Amino acid sequence: MVVDAGRLSTAPLTPFRGQGFRHLGPRYDPLSGEGARLHGGRFNPPGSFPVLYICQSRPCAVAELRRLGERQAIRVEGLLPRVLYRYEIELDRVLDLTDGEVRSQVGLGTDVLTGPDWTACQDLGVAAHALGASGINSPSATGVGDVLAVFVQHIGLGRLEPHLVEEWRSLDQLDG
Repeated sequence: MVVDAGRLSTAPLTPFRGQGFRHLGPRYDPLSGEGARLHGGRFNPPGSFPVLYICQSRPCAVAELRRLGERQAIRVEGLLPRVLYRYEIELDRVLDLTDGEVRSQVGLGTDVLTGPDWTACQDLGVAAHALGASGINSPSATGVGDVLAVFVQHIGLGRLEPHLVEEWRSLDQLDG
């Protein structure tokens, strides 16, 4: 599936105000997005631009960690310890793909947004980044909540303030 940049250029970019949650290794910078820049993610290909993938709830962050563990040979246990940050977020130009009308306008269904092939999502992310969007709000591939992909280079006058809230050393702490 090819993303039509013309359709994307007319899609509304709306403000996002709220909080989010993100897990990462204890030594990593909660504001860099360099891991996603190097390795890629759903909305950015490897070697492209930094992105912070931030869940909008703690259960979503836990589900994303479990999903990551399922795709790794070391499993979830091998990814621990992890830290959980809560972010205060204010962004002005977000492509909101949780809105069915916006999804229809850009021509991507939830099956593509949450599916295993990231090609169309990465193409969309590259186009949205080029248009100056500060992020993309999308359903989580886990089926638990939504994920905000923040384009670090386009935060502008927005606010992205992380606060360390938990450290996960064992699996039982994920359900707490």
